[in-house]
Amino acid sequence: MSVLSFTLRTIREPFQRWAENRRPRGASIELNQKRIFIFPSAAGAAFLMVALLLLLIGTNYENNLVHAVAFLLLSLFVLSIIHTYGNLSGIRVTAKESHSCFAGERAEFELHLTANGKRVRENVQLAWKGGTPQTVKAIDGDGCRVRLYHPAPKRGRLKPEPLLIESTFPLGLLRAWSWLEIESSAVIYPAPLQVQMSKSQVLEGGDGAQQAMDGGEDFSGFTQYQPGMPLRHVAWKAYARGRGLHAKTYHAQVDDRIWLDWEAFSGQPTEMRLSSLCYLVNQLEKHGDHYGLRLPGNSFEPDRGEQHRKRLLTALALHPGDRV
Repeated sequence: MSVLSFTLRTIREPFQRWAENRRPRGASIELNQKRIFIFPSAAGAAFLMVALLLLLIGTNYENNLVHAVAFLLLSLFVLSIIHTYGNLSGIRVTAKESHSCFAGERAEFELHLTANGKRVRENVQLAWKGGTPQTVKAIDGDGCRVRLYHPAPKRGRLKPEPLLIESTFPLGLLRAWSWLEIESSAVIYPAPLQVQMSKSQVLEGGDGAQQAMDGGEDFSGFTQYQPGMPLRHVAWKAYARGRGLHAKTYHAQVDDRIWLDWEAFSGQPTEMRLSSLCYLVNQLEKHGDHYGLRLPGNSFEPDRGEQHRKRLLTALALHPGDRV
């Protein structure tokens, strides 16, 4: 058994290298005769064997009717070669948008498929290498969009595996296929690691907004006195003039911008730091805060919004270091 496996591997590896060198690469690829492989399917091999068996039987018994059936089946097989090949030939695959995700999820890639000529291509299957195939029922000149999902086991920039496009249309007797190296990529964010926000991890600094704060130093005005307010804040002069009982209010300059700092998680492994910061970015955006990020050699000023969140998550995803 080991000798047979070694022999098969010896034959398979050169063929795989030859096939890989023939794979077209690019963001937009059109299938033609140099890029399409075709071979009988399991059903096609059985069909061909039956046709050849009938041919032998007809020859042995000199039976013209059996001969006619055998030649009819062989003609059908030859015609199937032309139509199966033609169902893939002329299809153009173009990479469109890619959508980011978190490590451990699946990244989404959008492809645009068009067909040259007036003939509609039917029942075409697409799948990333090792992935689940998706069937496209019809492709015409106007084209169609297909969303394919690719596993994203780790953070960083994900380049998808080769794309398999194949078809057994119309009779399932032959399988035509091609492998394509689609030039596209998606940014995979670190998997969020839930942590409790603390002052040691979330820092405040910079220009802030004024907020009311008991014990502040800056006088801001008067307010109607309420029971429980400190008596030292009562505006006695205004009361003496008959203006009623009021209390002085004070404001302090308080920073409402938040900084997430890499050094706040010192002592933790790189990937754990990135996952923790990723979780905090999502939480702060969810709460509507203004937040910034400090990484070694890079800094992002506090802001908020979806674009700001994606910019920070991308920085975390592409941060140098071990990726697990």
